[in-house]
Amino acid sequence: MATHSPNVIANSLISCRLNIPDKDYVIFGERRINWEQMMSRVMKLSQALVKLGVKRGDKVSFMLHNTPEFFEVNHAIQIAGGVPTPMNYRYVASEVAYQGTQSDSVMLIYDDIWAESVEAAMPNIPNIKHYICKGKCELPDVIDYEELIQSGVDEDPAVANDLDDLAVMIYTGGTTGYPKGVMLSYKAHIEMYSVFLANYLIRTLTLDVPKKRHKLLLELLPLPAKRILGPLYRSNTFKNFLKRESTDALLYKVFYKRFADPDEAKKGYKNKMINMYPSMPFFHDASYSNVFLGELVGNITYVLPDSVAFDPKKILELAEREQVTGISNVPTGWRKLLAYPDFDKYNLDSVRLATSGGGPASTDLKKQIITRIPKATLLDVFGQTEMTPITSFRLDVDAEKVTDRSVGKSIVEIKIVDDQGKEVPQGESGEICYRSVTMMKGYYKDEEKTREAIEGGWFKSGDLGYLDENDEIRTIDRKKECINTGGEKVYPIEVEDIIQTHPEIDFACVIGVPSEEWGNTVRAVVQLAKNSQLEESAITEFCEGKLAGYKIPRSVVFVEELPFSPAGKLLRQKVREEYGQAT
Repeated sequence: MATHSPNVIANSLISCRLNIPDKDYVIFGERRINWEQMMSRVMKLSQALVKLGVKRGDKVSFMLHNTPEFFEVNHAIQIAGGVPTPMNYRYVASEVAYQGTQSDSVMLIYDDIWAESVEAAMPNIPNIKHYICKGKCELPDVIDYEELIQSGVDEDPAVANDLDDLAVMIYTGGTTGYPKGVMLSYKAHIEMYSVFLANYLIRTLTLDVPKKRHKLLLELLPLPAKRILGPLYRSNTFKNFLKRESTDALLYKVFYKRFADPDEAKKGYKNKMINMYPSMPFFHDASYSNVFLGELVGNITYVLPDSVAFDPKKILELAEREQVTGISNVPTGWRKLLAYPDFDKYNLDSVRLATSGGGPASTDLKKQIITRIPKATLLDVFGQTEMTPITSFRLDVDAEKVTDRSVGKSIVEIKIVDDQGKEVPQGESGEICYRSVTMMKGYYKDEEKTREAIEGGWFKSGDLGYLDENDEIRTIDRKKECINTGGEKVYPIEVEDIIQTHPEIDFACVIGVPSEEWGNTVRAVVQLAKNSQLEESAITEFCEGKLAGYKIPRSVVFVEELPFSPAGKLLRQKVREEYGQAT
C-alpha cells in the first residue's frame, strides 16, 4: 500500500499529483486547473492553516459556491487535520452566526460575494479566531485568501488522522427547527461508495439491453479490456456470475481497497469521467459526496459553470464543449434544464450517465430525461445526509419501463415500520428505516436529537414508502407532509406530480389548509409557465380522472415564483406560512 502521507486525504491527493499532474481536475467556465496547479495551492493553504492554529479535529467553516476554491479549501482543511464545515451560501447573518457558533468553528473562510451576511454575523461568533476572505474586504482583521495561500509552503504538513475521523460536518436544512450538524467519517464515505459501486456495476451489467446499448453502458465502468472482453461482459455466463451473492462481497472488497489504497486507485486514473453538477451546491451532501469521491479515485474532471445562478445556456454550452460524460441535477434542476427552449439544439451524445438525486423525481420527469438524452443511463439515487447519503438507487434506459415512485433496491439494511415501530409486511406502507456502517456518528452536540433519530441501531428516515414485489423501494412522501382530509390521507408529492405534467405549469406546491368541515382541504400553490393564462378551474379539471376526488385541490393560488432552497428543494414551510390560511 502506498503511503505518501499519514493523512487520509493527502495520501490520495499526492498520488494524483504524482501520477496525473497535467490532467484537468476542475474546469470553471474558461479556466482549466490541473492536478499540479490545484495541489500546489492546496498544500500551501493547508500549511498556512496549520500555522494559524488548525489542529486535528478542529471545525473550519466556509461559505463558497461551486468554484475551484471550494475544492482548495475543503482539501486543505482535511490535509491540515481539520473538519470541513460548509455553509449554505444563502444564509442570512443570524443563520451564519448560528452554524458558526454551534459548530465550534475556529475559522471561517468566505467569498466576498457573500460578505454581507458573513460580516454582519461576525460580532455574534465569539469562537472564530480568524476570518479569511477571498476577494475584497476592508475589515482590518480579516485575512486575504490569496495572500494566505502565498504565505504557505508547497509541502504536506503530514498531519496524521485515520478513517474514523470526521471527513466533513454537513448541516441539514433545518425545515423543522435549527439545522443540525451531521458528523460523517472518512470510513462511512468509503464504505458507502464501495457498496454503491459494487451494486452499480452488477446492476448495470445485468440490464436487459441490446448489444449496441450494452457497449454504451460499458464505457464508464472500471473494467479491463472492455473492447476485447465486451462479448464476455454481455454473456449470460458472466451475468449469472454477477448475480451470485458472493460476487457482491468480492466487488465490495475490490472497490474498498481501491478507495483506501492510492496504488490501487491509480489503476483507474485513465478511466476518465467528466462530470457536471449544475443544480447541486457542494455544501449539500448529495453533491459533497461526489467531491469526496473525486479525492479518492482521481479520474473525475469537474466541469463548473462560472455563475452562481442556474443558467441553462451556460450549462448546455459547457456540456457540449467539454463533452461531459455525466450530468447530475436535483429534480428541480432537471425540470429547468429540459424546459430551456433550445435544449435539443445542443449535442449531448457524450453523456452516459444522467443522475437525479436530492429529492424524488416524478415518472414524467424521468421519462423526459431518458428520451431527451438518449445515450445516457438514468441513475436515480435516494438517501439522506445522515446515511452519507446514498441508501438506494435505480437504473433506467427505457422510458417505457420506468416504474412509478421506485428508487430501486436498497444498498443498506432496510425495514418498513408502522407508527408503533413494528415492521410491516412487504407491500404495506410505513416509515423507511436504515441500518448500516455508513450511518452518521450523530448530530453534533445534540444527543437528544440523535437518540430520536436512531433507535436500536436503526435510523428513522421520516420518509414513507413500501417494498414492492421486486424488493424495490416505492416512495410516498415525507411522513410529516401527509394531509388528512375528511379521514383520507393525501400525499402532496403525488398531487404535485400530476399537476406538473400540465404543459403550462412550471412548479406546484400542495399544502393542507385548515377546514372546520374536513379537518384540512387540499390547496395547490402554482407557478405558471411564462405567458400562461390558466385559471383555477383549468387545473382542477386537469386533475379529474387522474386523481381520486378527495386528492384534487379544492383551491388554487397562483404565484410568480415558488421558493426553493439552493439545493433545489421546495420550501414547503414557507409556502404554508404565506398561503396556508383558510380564505
